[in-house]
Amino acid sequence: MLVNKSIKPIQRIMIGHGMLIMFVALMTGLLLWVSVLGGFEIFPGYVLQINLEGTPEGWARAHRGIPMNSLMLILFALVISSIGLEAKLENQFGWLFIGTAWANTIFYIAANFSQNRALSFGANKYGDSNLFSFLALAPAYLFGVLSMAAILFIAVKCLFFKKS
Repeated sequence: MLVNKSIKPIQRIMIGHGMLIMFVALMTGLLLWVSVLGGFEIFPGYVLQINLEGTPEGWARAHRGIPMNSLMLILFALVISSIGLEAKLENQFGWLFIGTAWANTIFYIAANFSQNRALSFGANKYGDSNLFSFLALAPAYLFGVLSMAAILFIAVKCLFFKKS
């Protein structure tokens, strides 16, 4: 097996998680199909009825949004070692971006089981909150804030500080 020796372990781990998240994205495409059809077609003309929570629009959002998290993670994996970060910070940012991608993936799926679209911890104009509102929003909120700070740090480092 050919292995690129220049890829660091954290990059390989990030790419692996990115691929797993892309697999989840494809699975949400299946859930979108089930949601639209109202079930799963076993053979032509016979649909096994499945009552799936959420709406076709919600599953479409998941099917479109989750691949973006996968691609974001893979992109970060490809550039993280080229920007001159210390190894420890590279690893910390790598795991932060892995957590962010999974938190957003969980958000898209769990939001389909939340009346309020998991946009708030309490009730909002879309409906009441429930356990899925919290499970969807809490990790996405936490990792979203942390990753925005990390991305800003990386941007400033790349734009304003030259590596010697």
